[in-house]
Amino acid sequence: MKKRKYLFLPLVLSFLVLLLALCIFGIVRYFALAEGEGFQSEAFFRVLWETLPALGVLAVLGLFALVYLALSVAKPMKKMRMSVEKTAQRVTNGAERPVPVGAGCVGKLSDALVAEEGEIAALLAAVAKESDAQAAEREKLSAARAVCAVVAPDTIGLETLTYGVRASILRVPSVGADFCDAFALDGRRVFIAVGDVWEQGLSAALLSARSVRTLRENIAAGHTPAQALSALNRALIADGSGGAATVFCAIFDSVSGELHYANAGHLPPVIAGEACSFLRMRAGAPLGFYADAEFSDETFGLHAGQGLVVYTDGVVNSSDGKELFGYGRLLSTVQKYYANALETENVAQGVLAAAEDFAKAEDDRAVLALFFPAGVRRLLSAERSEAEKMRELLENWLHEDPRKKNIQIACEEIFANIVEHAGAKAIQINCEREENSFIIRFTDDGEPFNPLQTDPGDPYAEENKGLTIIRRIAGEIFYRTKQNLNVLTVRFPIIKGL
Repeated sequence: MKKRKYLFLPLVLSFLVLLLALCIFGIVRYFALAEGEGFQSEAFFRVLWETLPALGVLAVLGLFALVYLALSVAKPMKKMRMSVEKTAQRVTNGAERPVPVGAGCVGKLSDALVAEEGEIAALLAAVAKESDAQAAEREKLSAARAVCAVVAPDTIGLETLTYGVRASILRVPSVGADFCDAFALDGRRVFIAVGDVWEQGLSAALLSARSVRTLRENIAAGHTPAQALSALNRALIADGSGGAATVFCAIFDSVSGELHYANAGHLPPVIAGEACSFLRMRAGAPLGFYADAEFSDETFGLHAGQGLVVYTDGVVNSSDGKELFGYGRLLSTVQKYYANALETENVAQGVLAAAEDFAKAEDDRAVLALFFPAGVRRLLSAERSEAEKMRELLENWLHEDPRKKNIQIACEEIFANIVEHAGAKAIQINCEREENSFIIRFTDDGEPFNPLQTDPGDPYAEENKGLTIIRRIAGEIFYRTKQNLNVLTVRFPIIKGL
């Protein structure tokens, strides 16, 4: 290869020297033969004829140089290509590095590429390893999402005539570790739990599943919330995986309004109502740290019309880059949704949406809202077909009152009046019992409309027939507006002896 390298240079020099000499001879010979001014074609062709043999020799030298150059470049290029292919194959099979190939300037390039083979091999191996790790992580996340979907779904809805539970969870793509749970123990009691597991991914999903299962098993066995937390804490310590969590759990009695609860390092829930405040309770230790941790059962009495909002730290710690969402915004947000009677059932979604709109970065968030309505209630669409649901509600609530049918007729007249004249989208019906009266309250989001402001001159006029029926059955009827909502309250005296 070195001999070819040294032979190429004389060939090029000979070609250039011969070309220069031929040009000088042609110019001198042309001016010697030319006569007169201007281009002399006869002299030009004579010079061309005399230099033709030299041109032939020059062409042969040039062709030989080109062929030689092509052969000198093509062979090392082929070897370099083969070397690169072998490099990739050897990297894939884990073989040793091939021997570098040299061939002049091109050979130096080949040698440089092969010299970097070690780094290329390491890079390819790292890329392959990273791809495998990403694939494995995707499989773990898929499994984690499947576990979360079964054990801790993103939304929970549990409604009865005497209480309601709604929960919403927002998980980031890496699969969060927040969980909510709620299930009825019997006709009057419901169990709720909200937890924040201090891990992420599949391990967090599995720990959440274990937490939900352990709490449910202990509560179903008749244990108190504190005893259930102790059992879960012992399970996490015995597992030895280092899993930890904060959990708030409670049993609510919808007849007495008593909330029996215990806390394991979780944030204080909000007592919701006309005035919102935080539930005072013992902090307790987070689960999974201390084998001898003790948890206390506590009791709080909810009044009719109040509720409980339990959340995870992802809500109050949401940040817009300058400040946190915080506890003040949490209280005002809960107050906002509780103040609007038509949106009481959307408190959990409302708080979650407010924190999400406030924050710039995603985080795991969970909110559970427990409702203790003053009596029973139902949110209906402002459509005539929904009247059947109202009848079922009154049937279950007034099952002992002999005036049940008459009260249903009066309520149907009110419902139809709102649907036809108020232009409402939703109607909420609240049924309460005071000492001497049944109170049924209709709240709608339509245009301000007072059905009591009609001309009472002819009680049998078409527009007054419904109102006349209602007044004959009911004791009193009141109308007012509250926060752009229409509120019509009807009071039915209770028959003595019932």
